[in-house]
Amino acid sequence: MNGGDRQGEDGFVLVSVVMVLAAVSAVLATAILQTRANAALARTRADLVNLQGMADGITRLLAHDLAVGRTYRLAGLGLPEDGSPVACALPSGRVAVLSLEDQGRLIDLNRTPRPAMEEAFRLLGVPDSAALALGAEIADYRDADDVPEPNGGAELAQYRARGLAYGPRNGPFLSVDEIGRLPSMTPEIAARLQPALTVYNEAGSFDLASLMRRLRPSGPMPPQDGKRSPSPRQYFRMSVTLVQGTARAGRVGVYALGGTRTGTDFLVWQPGVALSATPGVDHPACAAIRAVLTTSELRGS
Repeated sequence: MNGGDRQGEDGFVLVSVVMVLAAVSAVLATAILQTRANAALARTRADLVNLQGMADGITRLLAHDLAVGRTYRLAGLGLPEDGSPVACALPSGRVAVLSLEDQGRLIDLNRTPRPAMEEAFRLLGVPDSAALALGAEIADYRDADDVPEPNGGAELAQYRARGLAYGPRNGPFLSVDEIGRLPSMTPEIAARLQPALTVYNEAGSFDLASLMRRLRPSGPMPPQDGKRSPSPRQYFRMSVTLVQGTARAGRVGVYALGGTRTGTDFLVWQPGVALSATPGVDHPACAAIRAVLTTSELRGS
């Protein structure tokens, strides 16, 4: 073998070694990146589990506060009960956004009489013709008969005429989301009405003036006839969202303090992250929540 051939072979071997080293380096780099990604994912999952546990704990704290306050007539945390979000700064850069809403303040799809619904719908900005039609369709959806309500009702034949493959339930609404099934409902009207509706106000009556001040303060107010409809304070919807950096976790529950559904218990318990609030001055409840969380963390450490 002459010198030129040997140099060629040496060059080939060198190139092969460089290629092998490059491949090994790429594999190692990929493995390192994958390990880092797995570690980051594990940390994220751990953060989410921790945040979810905190959200669940705060939700149960709100329920316990309501129950104790009702039993012993104590003021408790004093959170607003109209659904207004409250932001609480927590240790380690976390933020909790809380919302508590008394369902007895809202229009009940199953218990509120049709005329009261129609009046409220108008004052909430729904056009008169749509308010009448929706009031009639809600009454037909929840009643057991197949006779359309006057002035725009809808039973199975009217649903079919609108090209809908389903008809009214002919039974109680199970959730507010079902209003989207009504033939005359539009996404715009649904977005306007949903904050005012519930299926957990067994009394059926509500304080229309209070509802208007919260949901449409610039609109016309109902006449002041001196009558008020105090809430029985039996069912509460609560939402708790925990935020830490980019991680979020939350809990949504409907808690019963009485009524016919059950005893003192959660009727709804599901994950949910839907609240936002601009951090400001802490509500007095925030200090109590921080104290409870700090005590829990100390016990767990």
